[in-house]
Amino acid sequence: MQSLFYKNAVCLSGLMILTACASTAVLRPPEYQAPKIQVDEQYKYASLNWTATGALQPAGADWWQIYQDPKLSQLMQQLNQENLSLQQAEARFRYANALLQQQRAVRQPSLALNASANRSGGKNAASSGQFSSEIHASWIPDVWGRVTKAIERQQASLEAAGAELQAVKLSQQLLATEAYWNIRVLDAQINILQQTQQSYVRSVQILKNQYTAGMIARADVIQAETQLKQVQIQRIETQRERNLQENILAILQGLGVAQFQLVPQKIVLQFPALPTQIPSRLLIQRPDVLRAERELAATHAQLGLAQTASLPDISIGLNSTVNSQIFSQLFQSPQYLWSAGLKAAAVLWDGGKRKADIAAAQANYDEKSAAYKQAVLTGWKEVEDALMQSASFRQQQAEQAKLSALAVENERVVTRRYNAGLVSYLEVVSAQNLRLQAEQAALELKQLQLKNTAQLIAALGGHYSLS
Repeated sequence: MQSLFYKNAVCLSGLMILTACASTAVLRPPEYQAPKIQVDEQYKYASLNWTATGALQPAGADWWQIYQDPKLSQLMQQLNQENLSLQQAEARFRYANALLQQQRAVRQPSLALNASANRSGGKNAASSGQFSSEIHASWIPDVWGRVTKAIERQQASLEAAGAELQAVKLSQQLLATEAYWNIRVLDAQINILQQTQQSYVRSVQILKNQYTAGMIARADVIQAETQLKQVQIQRIETQRERNLQENILAILQGLGVAQFQLVPQKIVLQFPALPTQIPSRLLIQRPDVLRAERELAATHAQLGLAQTASLPDISIGLNSTVNSQIFSQLFQSPQYLWSAGLKAAAVLWDGGKRKADIAAAQANYDEKSAAYKQAVLTGWKEVEDALMQSASFRQQQAEQAKLSALAVENERVVTRRYNAGLVSYLEVVSAQNLRLQAEQAALELKQLQLKNTAQLIAALGGHYSLS
C-alpha cells in the first residue's frame, strides 16, 4: 500500500515538473476585485435644486404606489404574475441555479456501484456461474482552485441572471405604466374632442340657419363645417392611438388583445412631486448595472480557469470488487480485491490551444469590464436626463398655463366681436383652434411629466420612493 502511494507520488511529481516546464501555468488564479467606479458627489443639474445625499435609503419595489391609482396597482399585480417576458427571465434564473448546483456537486466525492451475474457452459463442459459486485469511489481535490473558480463563475452567472430578472421586471413595469398613462391622457383628449365636436355641431347648425335667413355668407358655413370635420378626424386618430396603447397593455398583462379592455375613466391627472435630494450612488443598484458587474465577475473566473487549464487533473480513487461462482457465497466467502491510488493527467503540448484560450478569456473579460463601466455611465446619464427634463417640464407647465388662459380669453373676445359684426367667422375658427390646441398641449405636457416620473424611478433602479 505504501509502495503504491509512493510510486504514484513520484509519478505525479514528475508530471507536475514537466507541466511547469512546458508552460507558464498559474498555480492559483487571482481573486476577483470589482472595479472601482468614480461617482460624482453631485449631479450636473445641481442648480436646478437637485442635490446628492447619502442619507436617503431605497424603498420597496412597489414604486408605482406613488401614483395612488388603484387601477394601475391592480394592473401591476397582474403583470407581476402573468407577464410572459418575466416568466422567461424567471425560467432562466432557475436554469442558472440548477447549473450552480451541478457545479457544486463536483466538489463532493462520487460513489458508484456495479453488479453483474452471468452463467456459461458448453456441450462437453459443465455450466458455471459468476457473480460480482464492484464499488468505486473517487474524489477530485481542488489543488489548483479550479473547482472553486468554476463554482465562483456559476455563482456570478446566477446573480447576473437574478439581476436580469429584476431588469426585465422593471422594464415591463415601466412599459405598462407608460401605456396606462398614455391611455388616460388619450381618454381625456377624446373627451375634449367630443365636447368640442358637440359645440361645433351646434355652431354649424346656427350658421346654417343664419345663412338661410340671408344673414351671413356661405363661406362662414363652409369654414365651420371644415372645422367640424377636422375635429372628427382628430377624434378618430386619437381613438386609434388609444386602442393601440390598450393592445400593448394587454400583452404586458399576459393576455390576448380580445381578452383585455381598460374602461375609460375620468380621473385627475396628477403626478407625484419629485424629491429635491437623490443619492448619487443609488444608480449603482440598477439591475442592469448589477448584471454587468456580475457578468464581469463570471468572466474573471473563466479567465482563472483558462490560466490553470494545463495543470494536471488529479483524482483519488478507491476500487473494491467481490466475486463468487455461487450467489449465496457472494457476501459470505467471496473473492475480494481492492485497489487505491492517485491519478494525474496533463497535456504537455496542445499546439497553442491553451494560450489561445487565455487570450480569448482575457478579451472577454476586457469586454465585460468596458460594458460594466458603460452601464454605470449610461445609468448616470439617464438620471441626469430625467432630472433635467423634470425641471424643464415644470417651467414649461407654468408657461403653458398662461398660454391656455390667453387662448380662452382670446376666443371669448373674438366671439363677442363676431357677434357684433366686427370680424369674420374665420377669426372665430382660428381662436377656437388655438384654444383647442392649448388644451391638447396641456394634456400632452401632463403625459410627458407622468412618463418622466416613471423614467426617473427606472433610472434609479426602481427602488426609490418619490415622496
